Amino acid sequence: MSRSTERIGRCGEFAVASQLCLKSDTVSIVPHGSHADILFEYQNKILKCQVKTSTKERIFYKKNGEEYRSGWSFDLRRGKHSKSRHYGEGGENSIDLYALYCLAHNTIMFIAFEKAPTKITFTDNEVSQNDSQVSLDICLQENFSRYNADD
Repeated sequence: MSRSTERIGRCGEFAVASQLCLKSDTVSIVPHGSHADILFEYQNKILKCQVKTSTKERIFYKKNGEEYRSGWSFDLRRGKHSKSRHYGEGGENSIDLYALYCLAHNTIMFIAFEKAPTKITFTDNEVSQNDSQVSLDICLQENFSRYNADD
């Protein structure tokens, strides 16, 4: 990974951490190579967040006869050099939520881990109209309804 790509990813992590600071007094960016990018405390539980950053909007295109819509695309798998590209394989709960950061709009979409697909695309309108704090509130409610059912 090039230094500029690492800087862009780190920029996304800091942007997400700043939003999480509005909900938590304990927010820590984890060193590179861990399953999660950020750990934060919410309602006496430690949650693990994986940040994905997008810098370019895709235009409508066709590949292998399939049509793909334009927009901001996020690949929610681990890096291509990882042994396993999927989080949580083997029964381990490696992360609780994804934070999808769009650099151009400086906005974050939060998605609970269980509801996340492998890849996701948002239209430019969806991204530009997104309220990061509302997205975080919805995601935290989804996570805590799951935790409360487990208790």
